[in-house]
Parts: sequence; C-alpha cells; structure tokens
Amino acid sequence: MQNDKVDFMFKDVDLSPVMELLQNHDISGWFKNNEGGKNLRLFQQCFSTYCNVSHALTTSSGTAAIYVALKACGVGRGDSVIVPAFTHVGSVAPIVLAGAKPIFIDVDIHGNLDPKLLANPHAKALIAVHMLGMPCDMDEIKKRFGGFIIEDASHALGAEYKGKRAGTLGDIGCFSIGGGRTKTIACGEGGMITTDDDSLAEKCKNIRNHGDRVTDCDYMCFNFRLSELNALVGLLQMPRLSMLNEWQLNNANYLMKRLPNFLQVPETPLYAKTVRYMVSCLFNEELAGFSRNVFLRRLIDQKWDGGVPRKNIGGAWGKLVSDIRYYRKYSKYPLLMSEKLRDESVWIDYHRFPRTKEEIDKLLDHINIVSSKVEP
Repeated sequence: MQNDKVDFMFKDVDLSPVMELLQNHDISGWFKNNEGGKNLRLFQQCFSTYCNVSHALTTSSGTAAIYVALKACGVGRGDSVIVPAFTHVGSVAPIVLAGAKPIFIDVDIHGNLDPKLLANPHAKALIAVHMLGMPCDMDEIKKRFGGFIIEDASHALGAEYKGKRAGTLGDIGCFSIGGGRTKTIACGEGGMITTDDDSLAEKCKNIRNHGDRVTDCDYMCFNFRLSELNALVGLLQMPRLSMLNEWQLNNANYLMKRLPNFLQVPETPLYAKTVRYMVSCLFNEELAGFSRNVFLRRLIDQKWDGGVPRKNIGGAWGKLVSDIRYYRKYSKYPLLMSEKLRDESVWIDYHRFPRTKEEIDKLLDHINIVSSKVEP
C-alpha cells in the first residue's frame, strides 16, 4: 500500500458537504423521522434511478439487506432457502438468523447458481448470487423455481442481464455498499435493497427501522438503519459509478487479452453484461506445468505487493460455506463445480480503479517471471 492514497475513492470529489453535515446537522438523520435524513433519501433516489427500479432502501450492511429481504418474504422457522455454497458467508448467515435452513446447491463455471440443479420445490426462497459481477441466468432460475427470488448483487452493481440491471430481476435485490476498498462505491458500512414490489418495499422499510412503532404490522421489526453520514458518503460517489465500472471493464479487457494461456477466463454468456468485479480465471495445470498453489506461492516468494483489495491476485474463497464447521450440518447436493472453482480458480482485482494500464503491465511481467521459474 506504499503508493496508495487512502482517499483514492474520493479523488476529485468535493467533501465539503461532509464537513457541513458534521458541523451543522444530525449525522444520524433518524430522530423522530421514519424516512431518514435528506441525504439518505436522495441516495436512495439516485440508486433507484440508476437501477431503474421503483424502490431503493438503505440498510446498515449487505448482510442486513439479505436478512431484511428474507423476513419481508415471510421466511422463518421451518423454511428452507436455496443458496450456493460457493459464496461469501454473508449470503448464508442471514438465512440461519431468520430461523430457516440453507440448502446448498452447486454452481456453473462462472460461480453462479446452476438452474439445471434446482430440485427442491418446497423451498420458500432462493438467493441468486451474481458472483464477481457476472449475472446469473435469471430466466432459467425463474422458470424452474416458484418461490421468492432474492438477488445478492453485492458484486454486481451496474451489471446487466438481457438489458436489465442486476438486483431488479427477482423479487428483491440486495447490495453491499460497505467495504471501502472492495466495493465499487462504499459507505464504510452499508447495504441497499431494491424492488418493484410495493408491498415488499413497505415491509423492508418497516423491518429495517422499528416500523412497528408507527404502523400496526404483524411482523417483527428491528434496527438496520444507515446513518445520514454514511448515506452522504455513498451519495457523493454516485455520479462516478458509471466511470468506475467503465474503468474496471476496460482494464479487465486489457488484462485478459494478455494473460498467459494457463489462466483461462470463461466466456461471458450472451445474456450477460458483467462488471468484472474480479477477473476470475481457471488455472490449467497441464499448460502451466505446475499447480495453482505453486503459482500462488511463487507470487508470495517473489514478494508481489498484493494481498490487499485492488492490488490482489490469489485463490478464490478458501472454503465453501458448507466447509465451515458451523454450516456442515445443513444438507447439500453434490458440489463438484463449487469444489473445482475453490481449488482451481485464480482471482485478480488489480484492474480496478485507480490502477492504470502501466501498472497492469507490471503485474503481467511479474506473472511471466514466476511462470518461467523452474523448481529446484
């Protein structure tokens, strides 16, 4: 991180509204107010306009967004929810918190839930994770599953499926806008819910903000609010969102054309417009002449300055969620592709803002050096 500025995500952004808020206004925005402050409401409006969806509602995190979405869909004790095991645990923990049981399902070559494997008609809901910015095949999912469909679009802000934004294709979309160096735009901590369903939107609005204080609802509400300060931080980045996605797409294309042949990027489906949250490669051991783990170890041995977001090249999820001790007790179908991707994937996020093509060339040079290294 020697040459990185902590504020790179806010380069050329006027931060004076933040100081004004800190000096003159309620940084929570929720005092005697069930709608949140003006910056939060404007952030929601900008987000819904960007996604072309009727409702956008902030939450305190992406994980909270998924929990609120599950409860709005009526998921509770005794229910089951289909979810891939090849995902972040934040896609799964809300299912258990809601009182339901996760049913782990395998994925396709992109790491997305494989619709052909949907075989549990009794599940109350399904969480479709758009892995690394690649949209799931939503038409096939909807054709084969009749319950509530929740999209985890945490990696996919700006991605499209057949011309529609990810997060607007199922019943409810959920986004993480938290991690400062991992998400395209970030609030420090935060999440967003999107839906075109007025009834679900009203439930999400109540559940995130003790709505039972102001309406006679028959479901439990809680506090998953986003502060006015966090919302303003997100709002200030919205005008740059298209530029940031275009930046990482252009750099990803530049990178992919120059990768060695043993790092193979699966072809993008015709229905999808990915945002390349990460460049995901399958490591071909036969072409390389050595294993993926040897390759990754060599990068570390050669002191590649990675290991942090936007400067990293490494493996995929170290574990499937179903590998984690707490979640092993939940039933699962065979997860052959999930295990293959866990063991053979190489993920690169060095292409994202503020990386330049000159910096990418240095990464490629480094890959070529470790690739030609002969084991003693």
